Amino acid sequence: MPTSASLRHPRVGTCVLALVLLFCVAAAAVQALRPEYDWWQAPLSFYLAGPNSAWLRAAYYGLGLGSVLLAFGLWTTLAPAARLVLVPVLLVAGGIALAVTATWPGASPGHPVTDAGAVIHGLSAISAFLFVGVAMLLQSATLHRDPHWRALASPLLALAALAFAGLWLHALWKDLPRGGSQKAVIALYLAWLGLAGWHLRRAPALTSRT
Repeated sequence: MPTSASLRHPRVGTCVLALVLLFCVAAAAVQALRPEYDWWQAPLSFYLAGPNSAWLRAAYYGLGLGSVLLAFGLWTTLAPAARLVLVPVLLVAGGIALAVTATWPGASPGHPVTDAGAVIHGLSAISAFLFVGVAMLLQSATLHRDPHWRALASPLLALAALAFAGLWLHALWKDLPRGGSQKAVIALYLAWLGLAGWHLRRAPALTSRT
């Protein structure tokens, strides 16, 4: 008979995957409904204020929750040798930073913000990218120590490395289209989170492996 512990982790993984997919749908829909912006040039944060922005803010909150749930799911299913205490801390911090980013949108055309609001948004946005990105890299580097995750360790590490490199490329190469480059980085992050959530759905509970 399956135990409550063995059933809990598939549900956590399903929630993580669903929240990632909902973020993708909400982001695409809000951009389609805001033709005043050129999606190739406008960063995603522009859509956090104005018409239909509530949908995107809700998606940010959901993605933040997904990061927290993933932290719990990984920590409670991974073999001890594949665990790093810093990973769940960073994922939870990144999830909180995402919520702060959505609560204090940055300035966008027609939607000015206070200096304090701009600082809060900027710091929380880069914190979310850095916290989650470092967590992705660290966790991917140790997944080969867990038999269930070993086959996925290399693809996840490649995704994490591409996402983190893309983040720095976006930050340092100012001639890149700000919207297109940022969304490409976000897509890589979402791919890692979604793939991890999908695989977590099938992760055996630790009690079944001891």
